[in-house]
Amino acid sequence: PILESLVNGRAKALRKNGYGRLPSVLVLLPTRELATQVYADFEAYGGALGLVSCCVYGGAPFQSQIISLKRGADIVVGTPGRVKDLMEKGCLNVGLLLFRVLDEADEMLRMGFVDDVELILGKVG
Repeated sequence: PILESLVNGRAKALRKNGYGRLPSVLVLLPTRELATQVYADFEAYGGALGLVSCCVYGGAPFQSQIISLKRGADIVVGTPGRVKDLMEKGCLNVGLLLFRVLDEADEMLRMGFVDDVELILGKVG
């Protein structure tokens, strides 16, 4: 439903296009392994629809993730810690999100990400 909404639904009119656009979708996952798996699916299915995805997670260099965000992404998939870090650096703005997904939220809470998730969701417009 998210991809369909971004390309055909009401969300299409609200979605920004072009270089430097802010994301319309944020997907939070507890681990980088899950983030990369979900990102691969968004790349395959969303990419076929002309949507751009970006994956951000700890343990990877900041610079390549920052460059991807600056280019503009419709969908950002990532772990709470890295998403929070990028927001605090001013590299990720979640103020115009149309969709937010907490995948395996119970696991994120168990792993101690509750404060990060609350901070991130508190910035959503």
